[in-house]
Amino acid sequence: MITRRRALAVTGLLLAATPAQAQQVQWAGWLGTYAGTARFYRSIPLEDIVPPPKVPREEFDDGKPFALQFAVRNVDDRPAVWLRIDGGPMQTDEAGETMFFGQVTGGLALLRSADARAMPRSASLTVRPNQLGTEALFTHADGSFWRRYFTATFTSAGADVILWVFDATGTRARTWRGATVRRA
Repeated sequence: MITRRRALAVTGLLLAATPAQAQQVQWAGWLGTYAGTARFYRSIPLEDIVPPPKVPREEFDDGKPFALQFAVRNVDDRPAVWLRIDGGPMQTDEAGETMFFGQVTGGLALLRSADARAMPRSASLTVRPNQLGTEALFTHADGSFWRRYFTATFTSAGADVILWVFDATGTRARTWRGATVRRA
């Protein structure tokens, strides 16, 4: 049994310990333009059916690769991500779209403004030591919505990317994966 003094001493040592340091994000090392391709990876059914069907519904998409470009920038000392997707349901227009985010706090930044033909209703930027991701909510003309996630995991030559699209009904998520090379 631990005596009361030992318990207090251990508690005091824990309180006096130096605080944990957050991992530093190498934002300056990510600045630049990246280009590559992505292709359909798989569709994930999100149906909450009990009992689950014996033969789950599989959805297939075009497996042809399509061009993907993105850029990481600093605009007014705040992060901006430009994204151009040339295929799939999340295809952007020819100019792509730029999302300008507020200050990154605790690895998260919220959308400040955007330059895009299809404006996102909301968006956020998540930053980790070797990765950044954007989540954007878009509204269709009929009032329905879809959510797109873009994740770039940085490598020595560029970045590995994953695109996720969730439909409005919440019944499926489709994913595309690819690789990009740093151009500038």
